[in-house]
Amino acid sequence: MLVKVKTLTGKEIEIDIEPNDKISRIKERVEEKEGIPPPQQRLIYSGKQMADEMTATQYGIEGGSVLHLVLALRGGQ
Repeated sequence: MLVKVKTLTGKEIEIDIEPNDKISRIKERVEEKEGIPPPQQRLIYSGKQMADEMTATQYGIEGGSVLHLVLALRGGQ
């Protein structure tokens, strides 16, 4: 199924996922398209940050759903 991942800049990335794909796999797909390492990604759906070990189905993600990508910034000294 195709879902869209929207970045903070408004760019939309379309990715093909399976309903039983874990969120970690979705992050890998985003990395393939955008080059952003999964540890720096935070994916939000329906206002909730999604955990890597959960699946798309567990969050109710369907074809056409829009996920929001937020980058996690590392803290400095």
